[in-house]
Order: sequence, then structure tokens, then C-alpha cells
Amino acid sequence: MALKTLVVNEAGVYLSYIDSGAPSKSPYVTIFALHGMCFTGLIFKKVSKLFLDKGFRFVAVNRRNFAGSSPYTPEEFKELTAGNDEQKNVWAHSRGQEFTTFMVNFIQENDLPAMTPDGKSGGVVILGWSAGASLAIAALSIVDSLSQDAQSCLSTHLRAFIAQEPAPLALGLPTPPKNWAPLRETSIPEELRFKAFAHWLTSYFEHGDLSKRDLDSLSYVLASPLRPPSIYNMSTAETDEMLQLDQAAMSDLPFLFNLSNQLKVAFRKVCFDPATKRLLPKMSITFMTGTMPPAFGPAGLWAVESEQKEAKTNHIHLKVVPGANHFVSYSLLYAFLLIHPR
Repeated sequence: MALKTLVVNEAGVYLSYIDSGAPSKSPYVTIFALHGMCFTGLIFKKVSKLFLDKGFRFVAVNRRNFAGSSPYTPEEFKELTAGNDEQKNVWAHSRGQEFTTFMVNFIQENDLPAMTPDGKSGGVVILGWSAGASLAIAALSIVDSLSQDAQSCLSTHLRAFIAQEPAPLALGLPTPPKNWAPLRETSIPEELRFKAFAHWLTSYFEHGDLSKRDLDSLSYVLASPLRPPSIYNMSTAETDEMLQLDQAAMSDLPFLFNLSNQLKVAFRKVCFDPATKRLLPKMSITFMTGTMPPAFGPAGLWAVESEQKEAKTNHIHLKVVPGANHFVSYSLLYAFLLIHPR
């Protein structure tokens, strides 16, 4: 499945993607998937075929600075790492606009079917896996700044936004005090941190009673010995294809840490601002976690639940998948979950 590219602005910035192609029957649902840290959009290569067999179209997009997509310019990277608040606002808006442009252009160029009147088929789903949810909310938060044509396109097509295990940090929400990850562990040699992170990220963790929503009951560091990390079940060819452990991938760290205020504003606008609901009236919102990912999975879901309670609403769907780790995207279970996004 070869990478294709689509230009998303007048400066010639492009995003690469893989496309399962249209299923044999129409109308059908199209899923736009955004990958997380360390892994490229090719992490979805296996499930994209599963979705096509189920009658869906699956498009996995590589975010900026990842394989096949435009790298950040030196100026963009400087604004991300050392910019003032206004520059960070513009940076987040620009990344969101690039992805919304990708979606609108792809919908129009491929004549994707809109949602049917009964809501049973057609339309598109945005799936943000892990840190990919940050770009998804950045994109959805700027829909009100798009042209009327683009707004109309998304209004008739966008049926669901699904966030799979974003950490609280990815939404601009407070990080649990005990949070830990190999990426920021100085005792690990710098050149090995991303590789250690990839192994840790795909492990299984035995947490306490998740129904109590107690941050102290989570296993932050030590993975379970009962099941090997998902990455151990992959071939070298598969990991070489889907992993990106170079300096370019390091841009996710300042994105998450330096733009926390921008991400929090975007998250609340997308999830709780009535104006967003008026612009995207057909879009449902789902956050989901497994019971065995790193601690940030349940912590992120609980943070969203707390935000929803504070907003005095209950329209966000919260799902917990028994036995699943952060790498549920590599299993059949993932496909079955997303068939019913509402």
C-alpha cells in the first residue's frame, strides 16, 4: 500500500497518507485516522484492510514531520519550541487548518458520500489515536474559521470524532503527579529513549480497580509480565515500516508540552461549546481506553469525564475496552469497535 500525498495550502505543504480505496458498495463510511508518537500512519495498514472488507474506507494520514509529509520549517519549529502565546496560537491553528483542508479536499476530490438521512451510512469519522487526538481537536476547533464551502462539506459529512487513549496532556489537561514515561527518563541514554518508549507503550499494565477512578491505583512504570508487549509479535519488516524514532518525531514533545494552553482551549471548544455543535450537528464524540494500556489511558478518560461533569453535560460517550492495551489498533477488536462509533 503506497503512500500518496495531498497538498493542503498555498505554500505547498503536503500530508502523506494510505488509502484502502472505496468499498464495492456505496454509500459507505470513511475513517480518517491520525497516528500517535513514534508510530506513523502505517500502524493502521493492517486494520485498513479489515475495514475495507467490512465495507468501510480507511485513510491513515501522516502528520507533519512524519514519513512522507512535509517537515516543519526552521521558522515553524522555532515558533513551536520558543514562540510567544500568539505565535503558538497561530501554530496550532495552522496545523488544524492543514488537516481540515486535507479532509475537505479528499472528500471533494473522491466524491465521498455524505451521511444518509437515517444516519446509518455515509459520512466520515475522525479517529485520533493517542497524540493524534491533539491534531484532531486542533482541526475541529478551527472549523468556524473555514470558508462556507468547507464548513458545509464538514457539516454534511462529519459523523463522529473518536479519541483513542489520549493522555491528559494531549488535551491540555493536568498530568497525574505520578506520571512516568521513558521519553523523559534521564537515566536512559537519549538515543535509546524513543526505542524504550515504543516497547513500554505497547506493553500490558495491570492496574487496580478502574471503577474507583483512583489515580493512585494505576501502574505508571512497571508493565505486566503476563503478556508480552505487542511489538514483540511484529516482524522486523513491520516495525521498520511503522516506527519512526528519529529527531523529526521528537517534535511531538514540544507540541504536547509547549502548547498545553492551546490544546485545552481547543478541547473545550470542540467538546463543550454549543457553537461547535451548531457547525457540526451530526458529529458524535467518543473517548475510549482499554483496561491495560499505560496509566495515561485511564487517566485521560477520567480527565474527560471530570470535564464533562463540570460542563454539566453527558453527550460525550466514554468507552472502556476490557483486556485491551494501547495497541488495540493492531487487533481485530479495533475494527469491531469502530464499526459502531456512536
